[in-house]
Amino acid sequence: MTPRRLRQFLALIEHAHFGRAAKTLGISQPALSKSIQLLESELGVTLFDRRPEGVVLTAFGRLLHEKSHRMLMVEEDLRRDIALLAGGDIGALKVALGPYPSVTSGYASIARLHARHPQIRITAHVAGWREVAHQVASGTVDLGIAEISTLQGQEEFTCELLGEHEGRLFCRPGHPLLSQKRSPTLAQTLDYPWVASRIPLRLATHLLPATLGCAGAYDALTGDFVPAIEIDVPMQIVKFVESSNALALGNLSTFEPQIRAGEIVPLPTHDLALRTHYGFIYLKERSLPPAVEAYMREVRAVEEEICQRERVLAQMSNE
Repeated sequence: MTPRRLRQFLALIEHAHFGRAAKTLGISQPALSKSIQLLESELGVTLFDRRPEGVVLTAFGRLLHEKSHRMLMVEEDLRRDIALLAGGDIGALKVALGPYPSVTSGYASIARLHARHPQIRITAHVAGWREVAHQVASGTVDLGIAEISTLQGQEEFTCELLGEHEGRLFCRPGHPLLSQKRSPTLAQTLDYPWVASRIPLRLATHLLPATLGCAGAYDALTGDFVPAIEIDVPMQIVKFVESSNALALGNLSTFEPQIRAGEIVPLPTHDLALRTHYGFIYLKERSLPPAVEAYMREVRAVEEEICQRERVLAQMSNE
């Protein structure tokens, strides 16, 4: 059962016809027919029902179809690892980033990695944390950085906690909540729309009350908190806050330039017990390319620097 024969098997499934599949593969129809017969003989079962109009998978064929993609990915990983070991090539980085990790350490670390190793091929994009985990599981990317609390107990993943930054609400200077003599309560902030990415069930159930007012709503299927203004790119949140009474949810480091410029202000709310819980996500049984390991080192270093800057920003906010 060679990888070549499995790819021929998959091509035949795709085209459902020996002639069309053989043409796509660049081989003769008799050669493809013989290859499939040898595969069936080796397994001792019939994989396809042959009909005049084409072929249809049997139950045995459906079972092999389910497993074949994973088997080919293992073979691809093995060839990649051998090539990396033999050639000493640092390789490529394929990473998926959650919204907040992307603007804290994700992209900044990619820039640092590229500066040190300009020969690395890099593919990176932002997605929700569920999609990040799905892309890691399917082998689309080697590494994810996203919320990991929802992945606890899933044996296929290795997760490493990175960011536990304090979550805060931010508003424009002159916001009505800043005119009070006392610090606003969490309940008072619910009178205004929140701008953020959605918050997973783990945080929402411990953080927010059952009634959310103008702040947002709970997703009936997942239990996630969906803010009144749901946005996937946190760096665009400031645009909503500058010209309205909406409240932005994020970390001090997320809005550091705007805080220092006085464009937005951390809201002094003391009963918002929110901390991020994002980290590395990768498959336990899939080895990491050198480029990914180098990137992970950059991310850890950037995260440490962010924590130091956030301590300074927190002190500025309390003065």
